[in-house]
Amino acid sequence: MSTPTAASAAFFDAADFTGSRHAHPLIDALTTRETPPRMLISGNAGSGKSTILRGAQRFLTRSRVPLHLLGPDTDVTSVPAASVLLVDDLHLLPPAQIEGLVVRSADPDAALVVTSRPWSSSHELASIARHLERSRPAVVLGHVTRSDVLDYLAGTGRDIPAPCLDHILEITGGVSWLVSAALSAHDERDCADDIDHSALGRMLEQSVAHRLGVVDTDVRRAVEAASVAAAEDNALASEGRGDPDGVVVQAYADGLLLRNGRPVPVVRAAVRASLPTRRLVELLTTHPGGVGPAGQQGTDWLSDVSDPRLGAALIGRGDQLIDADPVRAGSFYRAAAEAGASSADLHAKRAQVAWATGDVDGAAHLIDEAMACGERDAGVDARLADVAAATWSMRGMLQTGCTVYDALPPASAEASAREYIARIGVGDPRTQDDDDHTTSAALAAPSTLTVAMKLVHRGLRASLQADRADAALADLVRGSHLYTASRSSAPLPELPAVIAVVAAISSGDLSTARSVIDAAIDGHTGTPWMLSRLLLWRAWIALGLAQGGKAREDLDAALALAPTPVPRDDLLAQAIRVGLARRYEDSAGLAAAWESGRDSLLDADVDLYTLLPVAELVTAGARVGDESATQPLFAHALRIVESLGSPPVWAAHLRWAGIQRGILLDHPDYLGPHAHALVDAAPGSRVAATMAAAGRLWTSVLAGTVDADAVEASAQGLGAIGLRWDAARLARHGANRSDDRKVSARLLACARELHPQETRATDASVENSPASRASAAAGLSERETDVARLVVQGKTYAEIGETIFISPRTAEHHIASIRRRLGATSRSDLIAKLRVALSPTGPTSDGDS
Repeated sequence: MSTPTAASAAFFDAADFTGSRHAHPLIDALTTRETPPRMLISGNAGSGKSTILRGAQRFLTRSRVPLHLLGPDTDVTSVPAASVLLVDDLHLLPPAQIEGLVVRSADPDAALVVTSRPWSSSHELASIARHLERSRPAVVLGHVTRSDVLDYLAGTGRDIPAPCLDHILEITGGVSWLVSAALSAHDERDCADDIDHSALGRMLEQSVAHRLGVVDTDVRRAVEAASVAAAEDNALASEGRGDPDGVVVQAYADGLLLRNGRPVPVVRAAVRASLPTRRLVELLTTHPGGVGPAGQQGTDWLSDVSDPRLGAALIGRGDQLIDADPVRAGSFYRAAAEAGASSADLHAKRAQVAWATGDVDGAAHLIDEAMACGERDAGVDARLADVAAATWSMRGMLQTGCTVYDALPPASAEASAREYIARIGVGDPRTQDDDDHTTSAALAAPSTLTVAMKLVHRGLRASLQADRADAALADLVRGSHLYTASRSSAPLPELPAVIAVVAAISSGDLSTARSVIDAAIDGHTGTPWMLSRLLLWRAWIALGLAQGGKAREDLDAALALAPTPVPRDDLLAQAIRVGLARRYEDSAGLAAAWESGRDSLLDADVDLYTLLPVAELVTAGARVGDESATQPLFAHALRIVESLGSPPVWAAHLRWAGIQRGILLDHPDYLGPHAHALVDAAPGSRVAATMAAAGRLWTSVLAGTVDADAVEASAQGLGAIGLRWDAARLARHGANRSDDRKVSARLLACARELHPQETRATDASVENSPASRASAAAGLSERETDVARLVVQGKTYAEIGETIFISPRTAEHHIASIRRRLGATSRSDLIAKLRVALSPTGPTSDGDS
């Protein structure tokens, strides 16, 4: 016999599509002299099994090797063992021949080459496959690669542009018979001005439709279900004969599905283009998955179908998903509208989806359309009220949202909770009694969402009473956890997690705030907009914990999810930026951050859930000398808390901002009302008591009276309630105004402990960074490295001292020491050598001189 390399040239005709590399194992089996040829060739319809077998027949004939081609009347037992028995389509043979092949396959000395589809499966066929595979692994066909097609084209003298070939392989999934049909139908004149190959696609769809017409009914129905379903759904579970896996294998054997039960794009397109409306509606209403945004088409392929039955089915599928998966629900509702469905109910549901996905303008437009509809029932009005109030809240206009509830009052306890979130948010504590809505609720077991909203409602009401602050926080935290567990994205004026976080921060409990926000993020099942808001609040918590690096990381992640935040989120994002600049940058950096975010002050009103960002902006505005920009916000915020009875949980931080504003502006008369308010609230609030004591002490320090023990204790107290930056400032002010160097050093150390520099304590990796190793190699200590970085930034002695909580004189001593170590002769020489010393590549020999 000839060698395998020489044999492969004689094995195939130029027109054979199946690449020779698929047949190499068979060529090896036919050319070896050591064992008789024994091989199973498995593949789906049109995969080239018969082509390979014909090639084997030609090769054996030319090589004068005894062979026998199995025919209808062949007696398998009469074929000599040494003669190569070639069997095509094993799965179609009658039982008598199958029995003979079982016996022959069990004889390791009997030459046998068979082809078969992977279905149907039986004990006898499986036995033949196992016996043959003991000799050699099976040759499995069904998919071809780019290399296979290029070899085929080269053999036939054809040439297809690379983009066309790539598109063919993409739409066919490399399924052999589809690739073969596509190559046969491809004409460059059709695709010259048609990069999507529309004409080719239509021809292939006709071929697929023909094959669907001749396969088993169960297979056809399974392919229809898989083609209509979204990629992640198992639409085959209710199709077929109670054996969905068997139907999948059969459909794969027929070349219509992949092994995982999913169709390739051209099969999916063919089914969707030809599926009768009645069958489509059946699939939508009977399958747990139904249609969805599968692939690039989503539900756009339904736009040409206009049928009331289809619209109703699509709305039904959207209703099943609107809370858990609003994005996908929106695709159903949009398709329903395109199918001709139109009602106030559909507009309201589409508005809810728009809110959930952060599309404020889209939600407002759909609300307006729903309101314009003449026929609305109570259920539609309830949904409209919630969506409208939530949408106005996103715009930073919660007061306007409350007017919606005036026109469309809530009719259930759950709806009342949502209304109360809006009402208390604008300083209006009025609410219906819970008993007003218990009659209908008592008829059914409470859902997780219902209990969550009840806890949020109760927690908010309790938060207005100073003696129930702890109980209020407990209810709000539990309500947040249950809301997350409910996996709901129902419209709300504020997310329960945010309400709980704001209450926890306002109560001085940043640890609880962090655990609540982490749990909400970990359990998040909503949309990018909702996750973005949660990340913004986690950034705010990190700011309070003096974790500047973490705050920046979460801020960046939030804005990556929602690059154009809604007005209320934009206010929070700008407050975080300003807060970072106030704590970690110089006056120029703060001024730049202030200017970039100043416009956001005009785009959103104040509400109860934005008091913390407003307090930060009030303080920063005073620091940059632009208090007039925040005065309207500050006055509005005070009116809200005063209308609620100035509950300490909500009012304390705002009052503290008023005190800081007075200190920064050097207006003692500004401090008075806020200091008195904190003193009045102190008996029932640890936070207010800490702030009141710190305010009194701060005034004394500024007047020149420094009690080191009192300053340190007060600073530690502020740090414990989440005001670490203010605590550090108090300690630094005490250090700067003390004539005792030991006291000054002690208070500066306290300041550094309370608010460490971002580059040193917030990221452990910085200590081992190339720049840190380089500065150490230059002989600089850790403190000198901090000073050196600030010198390179052009800061003065006073600015360096203020930044890292050391005295200007100490900064001067450090710089003198650095200059001696580096041998710098002037300030410009010092800066040049510091840039080298702090670079990741480390100091050069010049820097060591």
